[in-house]
Amino acid sequence: MTSNTGEVFGTNPGQLKIFIGAAPGVGKTYTMLREAVSLKERGIDVVIGYVDVRDRPETAAQIDGLEILPRKTIHFHHRVFEEVNIEAITERSPDVVVIDELAHSNAPGSMFPKRYMDVEYLLDQGISVLTTVNVQHIEGIHDEAEEITGIPVRELIPESLIKRADEVSVIDVTPETLRQRLRDGSIYPADRVDQALQNFFRKSNLSGLRELALRMVAEDVDERLERSYSRRRIPGPVGAKEVIMVCVSHYPRAVKLIGRGERMAMRMKADLYVLFISRGGEEPLSEKERANLDKLKALADECEGEFILEPRNDRKTGAVIADVAARYNVTQIVIGQPAPDRKWELWRENPVRYLLRNLRYTDLRIVGWRDAPDTMFKLPKSSDAQSDGNQNPRLRGRLTIYVGAAPGVGKTYKMLQDARDWRKRGWDVVIGLIETHGRAETAAQIGDLEVIPKKQIQLEGRVYEEMDVDAILRREPTMVLVDELAHTNVPGSVREKRYQDIQYLLEQGINVVTAVNVQHLESLHDKVEHITGVKVRERVPDWFMKLAREIKLIDVTPETLQQRLVEGRIYTRDKIERALDNFFQTANLAALRELALLEVADDVDQRIDRARHTGRNSYDVERILVCVNHRPHSEKLIRRGWRIADRLHAELWVLVVSIDEVMRPQDERDFAKIKHLSEQFDAHFLSRPAVNHNVGLTIVQTAMELEVSQLVAGRPLTQRGVLSRLKTNPLDYVLEHAEFVDLHIVAHERDREVQ
Repeated sequence: MTSNTGEVFGTNPGQLKIFIGAAPGVGKTYTMLREAVSLKERGIDVVIGYVDVRDRPETAAQIDGLEILPRKTIHFHHRVFEEVNIEAITERSPDVVVIDELAHSNAPGSMFPKRYMDVEYLLDQGISVLTTVNVQHIEGIHDEAEEITGIPVRELIPESLIKRADEVSVIDVTPETLRQRLRDGSIYPADRVDQALQNFFRKSNLSGLRELALRMVAEDVDERLERSYSRRRIPGPVGAKEVIMVCVSHYPRAVKLIGRGERMAMRMKADLYVLFISRGGEEPLSEKERANLDKLKALADECEGEFILEPRNDRKTGAVIADVAARYNVTQIVIGQPAPDRKWELWRENPVRYLLRNLRYTDLRIVGWRDAPDTMFKLPKSSDAQSDGNQNPRLRGRLTIYVGAAPGVGKTYKMLQDARDWRKRGWDVVIGLIETHGRAETAAQIGDLEVIPKKQIQLEGRVYEEMDVDAILRREPTMVLVDELAHTNVPGSVREKRYQDIQYLLEQGINVVTAVNVQHLESLHDKVEHITGVKVRERVPDWFMKLAREIKLIDVTPETLQQRLVEGRIYTRDKIERALDNFFQTANLAALRELALLEVADDVDQRIDRARHTGRNSYDVERILVCVNHRPHSEKLIRRGWRIADRLHAELWVLVVSIDEVMRPQDERDFAKIKHLSEQFDAHFLSRPAVNHNVGLTIVQTAMELEVSQLVAGRPLTQRGVLSRLKTNPLDYVLEHAEFVDLHIVAHERDREVQ
């Protein structure tokens, strides 16, 4: 563990690192002790103040070689209790002390009633602490945990202690793995297993608590990132977490707008703000205006949104909205389209037009001023609609994916470590392809695991090595480990991408365990480029990720990852300085970590939602239409449209409207690329000629025919000059003639505006 400046943990007084889990048995204590051993190997003075291994031999083995300080013995009511010996620790004065079970209540007669108070005292004495806690014991979150499990939580730690921590890391374990550990006797004694499985360890409980832990740590990462100096180099909102702001004025219209924003926030797990712009100045509000404002505040509160009252003063309304959006890192603005007044519309102040011209980093959702016909948006889910995932009948094997935020987090290490455990249980596990990248600790985990030799391919006088799919099939193992999911195979291979090789193995009934970094996910391509400035070329389609039975996050803080890099445990020495100055900057790693946490949390949420709908008939579903041309920016629109549709469980349609009858060769290649990307997202692809050379008319007619609820389009390029207001584009036509459909305008972000 390192500080924000890259210094070694322990050189700065009173640092705190907390390992958070969703339930007993996830491996918090095990991971904490491994961290302690690593610190000792780096020459840091580490001692154990209190650890309870609970008869878990693997955890107990990690204590070997670490100094254990005596516990304090307390006699109370003819019983003997052992607690943290604060006096012994302060007298010994180590750099770091390991203290388990942060939420524990101390026995009467202790210096403090709570263990977290012991920890706070030691921090104040300049002693750094490694500790653990389950998410349900954090004050403020415990209410949600109780709602999930129905079990009251009595031992709590204050949320302020989490915020005081220098590092917070989540230990992520899937419910399936945790329940198996319980059955294996690795968590509780045999006589408690059945009762635990039927109560606290129910899959629904573990899934809900797991999502809670992931989102809580993601929120913590986001807050730390926003406070950091390095955040300033990323323009606009990072966008890892959706933040929705609804702009309102009059109460009757606000009911619809806030309702739309609330639904978006619920499905996207987003923060919700409601903005009202007042006149400003010293003139007091009238009684009618005050009553309207009170009703708007009450409506926002009812929808669990934060109400923002912003004075307009001498600014344009659109400028006020843009300023507030930047202040709160808003990713989506929801605003109503004013009822058209065609005589004066071009000349009066129109906030929608202002935002269309000036927003660069925030999406704009324009809600039509007319309600849709009663028959629209109540469509039964079609048989060929987007898959809910995990439903491919051809897959006979089971897929497990380890996800990380960056190279070096330990995906391959953990995959190999788990494989050795599986083999101990009698499973036939082999290595299909593992890349250790010269990391000795990772290579050591291979041990005596069987390795299938790689296939050699000759190309242009060079020899390349790839995974030998045929050799794996001949071997017929129960499970095969395949590293680097996003890898592109050498030309001449049977299949272009490694994920296609894995899909083939799954179809043949072989279970596959693989690993990938979050930046390789297709739908996150634009977001990752915006954060890091790096265009990731090897990508995995989102539908493939949905095939996984289990997705496991390997969470590592930026400080720990940078320390591993400096120690030469990720790249060779000649690459370290460049990596720290580029991809491995703190802001990059924090933002990617937040993305990874939220992606896995969203996956958990969708699995919970599918479990709730299991056995039910098809449900009503919306349709979303993405309007593109065959230019490169269209790829971003399709990705954004898919992420919206995925969160809303909506059908995705992609429309290309062509004006020219004959396309140039480059246009044909771009068109094929757009079509292929649409198919990767399981979208319905349409190509139509412009009716009377009117693109907007064609979009509106298609939207009415398909009965879509939302149109997704790109922001029109900004035109400068007085005459720009007289120029129209397809979006103007859509805004005037499809008033019952929401229009979602995707920000251009890094695109340069036309001068």
